[in-house]
Amino acid sequence: MTQKVNGAAYPGVWVERKVAFVKLTFSKDIRALPAADLVVLGTATPAGAGTVADSSFAVVESVMVQALKTLETKSTVLGISPSTTGLVYDVMLGNAEGWFAAMDDGIILAAGQAITGAQAKVTVAGAAPTNVLGATVGVTNTAVTYELRFAQFATLPNGTELNGTIVFGPGSTSGATPPNSSTGTAGFYPVTV
Repeated sequence: MTQKVNGAAYPGVWVERKVAFVKLTFSKDIRALPAADLVVLGTATPAGAGTVADSSFAVVESVMVQALKTLETKSTVLGISPSTTGLVYDVMLGNAEGWFAAMDDGIILAAGQAITGAQAKVTVAGAAPTNVLGATVGVTNTAVTYELRFAQFATLPNGTELNGTIVFGPGSTSGATPPNSSTGTAGFYPVTV
Protein backbone atom coordinates (compact mmCIF):
# COMPACT_ATOMS: atom_id res chain seq x y z
CA MET A 1 0.00 0.00 0.00
CA THR A 2 1.38 3.37 -1.01
CA GLN A 3 0.20 6.65 0.44
CA LYS A 4 -0.50 9.95 -1.27
CA VAL A 5 2.11 12.35 0.12
CA ASN A 6 1.82 16.16 -0.12
CA GLY A 7 -0.57 15.91 -3.07
CA ALA A 8 1.79 13.86 -5.24
CA ALA A 9 0.46 10.80 -7.05
CA TYR A 10 2.10 7.51 -6.13
CA PRO A 11 1.08 3.99 -7.22
CA GLY A 12 -1.31 2.17 -4.95
CA VAL A 13 -4.80 2.30 -3.54
CA TRP A 14 -5.63 5.51 -1.74
CA VAL A 15 -8.72 4.52 0.22
CA GLU A 16 -6.95 3.78 3.48
CA ARG A 17 -3.88 2.15 4.96
CA LYS A 18 -3.34 -1.60 4.96
CA VAL A 19 -5.45 -2.42 1.89
CA ALA A 20 -4.99 -5.84 0.31
CA PHE A 21 -6.55 -7.69 -2.61
CA VAL A 22 -7.53 -11.32 -2.21
CA LYS A 23 -8.65 -13.83 -4.82
CA LEU A 24 -11.55 -15.93 -3.50
CA THR A 25 -11.84 -19.16 -5.51
CA PHE A 26 -14.76 -21.58 -5.13
CA SER A 27 -14.78 -25.26 -6.10
CA LYS A 28 -17.87 -24.81 -8.30
CA ASP A 29 -20.03 -22.12 -9.89
CA ILE A 30 -21.91 -20.66 -6.91
CA ARG A 31 -24.36 -18.88 -9.25
CA ALA A 32 -25.80 -22.20 -10.45
CA LEU A 33 -25.71 -24.89 -7.77
CA PRO A 34 -27.46 -28.12 -8.88
CA ALA A 35 -30.14 -30.05 -6.98
CA ALA A 36 -27.54 -32.51 -5.65
CA ASP A 37 -26.03 -29.66 -3.58
CA LEU A 38 -29.36 -28.33 -2.28
CA VAL A 39 -31.83 -29.22 0.47
CA VAL A 40 -35.15 -27.89 1.70
CA LEU A 41 -34.29 -25.00 4.02
CA GLY A 42 -33.74 -26.13 7.62
CA THR A 43 -33.99 -29.85 6.81
CA ALA A 44 -31.96 -32.67 5.30
CA THR A 45 -34.62 -33.28 2.63
CA PRO A 46 -32.97 -33.23 -0.82
CA ALA A 47 -34.05 -30.62 -3.34
CA GLY A 48 -36.28 -31.76 -6.19
CA ALA A 49 -34.66 -32.96 -9.41
CA GLY A 50 -33.79 -30.18 -11.84
CA THR A 51 -33.59 -27.44 -9.19
CA VAL A 52 -30.83 -24.87 -9.69
CA ALA A 53 -30.04 -22.11 -7.17
CA ASP A 54 -27.83 -19.00 -6.94
CA SER A 55 -25.71 -18.64 -3.81
CA SER A 56 -23.57 -15.64 -4.81
CA PHE A 57 -25.27 -12.31 -4.18
CA ALA A 58 -28.90 -13.48 -4.30
CA VAL A 59 -29.42 -14.30 -0.62
CA VAL A 60 -28.16 -12.99 2.73
CA GLU A 61 -26.53 -16.21 4.03
CA SER A 62 -25.10 -17.24 0.66
CA VAL A 63 -21.95 -19.26 0.00
CA MET A 64 -20.32 -15.91 -0.86
CA VAL A 65 -21.30 -14.40 2.50
CA GLN A 66 -20.08 -17.45 4.43
CA ALA A 67 -16.64 -17.12 2.79
CA LEU A 68 -16.58 -13.36 3.40
CA LYS A 69 -17.35 -13.96 7.09
CA THR A 70 -13.99 -15.75 7.29
CA LEU A 71 -12.20 -12.78 5.71
CA GLU A 72 -13.98 -10.36 8.04
CA THR A 73 -12.51 -12.02 11.13
CA LYS A 74 -9.23 -10.18 10.38
CA SER A 75 -10.14 -7.39 7.94
CA THR A 76 -12.94 -5.26 6.50
CA VAL A 77 -14.43 -6.10 3.09
CA LEU A 78 -14.40 -2.93 0.98
CA GLY A 79 -15.42 -4.35 -2.39
CA ILE A 80 -16.19 -7.56 -4.29
CA SER A 81 -15.84 -8.05 -8.03
CA PRO A 82 -18.44 -9.69 -10.23
CA SER A 83 -17.46 -13.00 -11.85
CA THR A 84 -18.01 -14.36 -15.34
CA THR A 85 -17.58 -17.96 -14.16
CA GLY A 86 -19.00 -17.95 -10.62
CA LEU A 87 -15.72 -19.50 -9.50
CA VAL A 88 -13.28 -16.62 -8.87
CA TYR A 89 -13.97 -13.28 -7.20
CA ASP A 90 -11.55 -10.47 -6.33
CA VAL A 91 -12.08 -8.98 -2.88
CA MET A 92 -10.67 -5.65 -1.68
CA LEU A 93 -9.86 -5.67 2.04
CA GLY A 94 -9.15 -2.84 4.44
CA ASN A 95 -7.28 -3.20 7.74
CA ALA A 96 -5.98 -6.46 6.29
CA GLU A 97 -2.74 -6.80 8.25
CA GLY A 98 -4.25 -9.75 10.17
CA TRP A 99 -4.08 -11.99 7.07
CA PHE A 100 -0.79 -13.42 5.88
CA ALA A 101 0.50 -16.19 3.63
CA ALA A 102 2.69 -18.80 5.29
CA MET A 103 4.80 -19.17 2.10
CA ASP A 104 5.65 -17.01 -0.91
CA ASP A 105 2.86 -18.56 -3.03
CA GLY A 106 0.35 -16.04 -1.61
CA ILE A 107 -2.02 -18.72 -0.30
CA ILE A 108 -3.82 -17.51 2.83
CA LEU A 109 -6.16 -20.50 3.20
CA ALA A 110 -5.50 -23.51 0.96
CA ALA A 111 -8.18 -25.06 -1.26
CA GLY A 112 -10.65 -27.32 0.48
CA GLN A 113 -12.03 -24.93 3.12
CA ALA A 114 -15.64 -26.04 3.64
CA ILE A 115 -18.61 -23.67 3.42
CA THR A 116 -21.24 -24.44 6.07
CA GLY A 117 -24.66 -23.02 6.84
CA ALA A 118 -25.19 -21.45 3.42
CA GLN A 119 -28.45 -20.70 1.63
CA ALA A 120 -29.37 -20.08 -2.00
CA LYS A 121 -32.24 -18.72 -4.10
CA VAL A 122 -33.94 -21.03 -6.62
CA THR A 123 -33.34 -19.74 -10.15
CA VAL A 124 -34.65 -22.82 -11.99
CA ALA A 125 -37.63 -24.45 -10.32
CA GLY A 126 -37.29 -28.21 -10.32
CA ALA A 127 -39.55 -30.93 -8.98
CA ALA A 128 -41.27 -30.66 -5.60
CA PRO A 129 -40.43 -29.81 -2.87
CA THR A 130 -38.24 -27.04 -4.38
CA ASN A 131 -40.44 -26.15 -7.32
CA VAL A 132 -40.95 -22.46 -6.45
CA LEU A 133 -38.89 -19.89 -8.34
CA GLY A 134 -37.19 -17.51 -5.89
CA ALA A 135 -37.62 -19.79 -2.86
CA THR A 136 -34.76 -19.98 -0.38
CA VAL A 137 -33.08 -23.38 -0.04
CA GLY A 138 -30.18 -24.72 1.99
CA VAL A 139 -26.78 -25.65 0.57
CA THR A 140 -25.33 -28.92 1.86
CA ASN A 141 -22.24 -28.42 4.01
CA THR A 142 -20.00 -30.53 1.75
CA ALA A 143 -21.14 -29.00 -1.54
CA VAL A 144 -18.75 -26.05 -1.94
CA THR A 145 -15.19 -25.42 -0.79
CA TYR A 146 -12.95 -22.40 -1.30
CA GLU A 147 -9.43 -21.00 -1.05
CA LEU A 148 -8.03 -17.52 -0.37
CA ARG A 149 -4.92 -16.13 -2.06
CA PHE A 150 -3.38 -12.67 -2.22
CA ALA A 151 -3.92 -11.04 -5.62
CA GLN A 152 -2.00 -8.41 -7.57
CA PHE A 153 -3.98 -5.22 -8.12
CA ALA A 154 -2.33 -4.42 -11.44
CA THR A 155 -3.55 -7.57 -13.22
CA LEU A 156 -7.26 -6.77 -13.12
CA PRO A 157 -8.58 -6.75 -16.73
CA ASN A 158 -9.61 -3.57 -18.51
CA GLY A 159 -13.33 -2.88 -18.26
CA THR A 160 -14.97 -3.10 -21.68
CA GLU A 161 -18.44 -3.58 -23.11
CA LEU A 162 -17.34 -6.97 -24.48
CA ASN A 163 -16.48 -8.36 -21.02
CA GLY A 164 -19.64 -6.86 -19.50
CA THR A 165 -17.96 -4.26 -17.27
CA ILE A 166 -19.45 -1.22 -18.98
CA VAL A 167 -22.63 -0.60 -20.94
CA PHE A 168 -23.74 2.22 -23.24
CA GLY A 169 -26.24 4.59 -21.69
CA PRO A 170 -28.11 7.62 -22.99
CA GLY A 171 -27.16 9.87 -20.09
CA SER A 172 -29.61 12.07 -18.25
CA THR A 173 -29.67 14.89 -15.75
CA SER A 174 -29.06 12.56 -12.81
CA GLY A 175 -26.09 10.32 -12.13
CA ALA A 176 -27.93 8.61 -9.28
CA THR A 177 -29.05 5.62 -11.35
CA PRO A 178 -26.52 4.01 -13.72
CA PRO A 179 -26.09 4.18 -16.65
CA ASN A 180 -27.02 7.85 -16.32
CA SER A 181 -24.38 10.56 -16.06
CA SER A 182 -24.33 13.69 -13.97
CA THR A 183 -23.60 15.69 -17.13
CA GLY A 184 -26.38 14.19 -19.24
CA THR A 185 -23.83 13.04 -21.81
CA ALA A 186 -24.32 9.71 -23.53
CA GLY A 187 -21.48 7.21 -23.14
CA PHE A 188 -20.31 4.02 -21.51
CA TYR A 189 -20.89 3.56 -17.79
CA PRO A 190 -20.10 0.81 -15.26
CA VAL A 191 -22.69 -1.94 -15.05
CA THR A 192 -24.52 -2.10 -11.73
CA VAL A 193 -23.93 -5.55 -10.24
